[in-house]
Amino acid sequence: MRAPWRRSLVLGAPDEPARLALFARGFVALLPLWAGAIPSGIAYGVAARSAGLGLGETQLMSLVVFSAAAQVGAVSLLGAGAPVAVLIGTAMALNAQLPLLGLAVGRQARPSWAARLVAAWFLTDGAYGVAAARGPLRLPVLLGAGVSMFVGWNAGTALGAILGHAVPDPRRLGVDLVVPLTFLAVLVPLVRTRTATLTALVAGATALLLVRLAPGGVTVLGAGLAGSAAGAWRAQRERGAAGASGAGKATGREAGAR
Repeated sequence: MRAPWRRSLVLGAPDEPARLALFARGFVALLPLWAGAIPSGIAYGVAARSAGLGLGETQLMSLVVFSAAAQVGAVSLLGAGAPVAVLIGTAMALNAQLPLLGLAVGRQARPSWAARLVAAWFLTDGAYGVAAARGPLRLPVLLGAGVSMFVGWNAGTALGAILGHAVPDPRRLGVDLVVPLTFLAVLVPLVRTRTATLTALVAGATALLLVRLAPGGVTVLGAGLAGSAAGAWRAQRERGAAGASGAGKATGREAGAR
């Protein structure tokens, strides 16, 4: 008999080869995002060394924090002499969307508590987007994508921290546009219904309204909540219309039978 945690790791694929294949699929699927992750990691590494962090400290932050927005924000605040409480608060605000993603993973994959901790460590926007784009969410695919992003981000950090100012700022080359364009490529195939279209439009409009008023994480969280609410409203309305139509047909059949 297999252990419960092993059964919970993969939905519909309990054997070891299938689980590893799904993990590899997620890892490879996220590789295009390395085009944005590695240059962003380089930029962070250069900024961290310029702020006075040592090589080990710079790399350790990427290994432990694993958040581009939080790390870049923390480095900027460190340079300004901000207290630790401000650093922690900023990091939490910039990653406010992660609880929403965590809830989605918990509801769809239903992992064990041990698997939840591992998934939380490697959970990122990109990993979730790549995993969700490949049908029903499976934890090994999500973990493979998360580990892939972890490797790319830390590789970029190492390059930036070691080479320092010998590496030009990737943002000047426009490389920072690669990540949103890749996300757009992931999103478009998922928009197949009117409900999905409404969800995407409301989330996008909300993000445009919030982007100048709130940190990035809060903007993503607000856009996600607004889009989810709009999608839930539309889906409920469609179910109500379908139910009313079905009741009308049933009434018509009964009348005809009489």
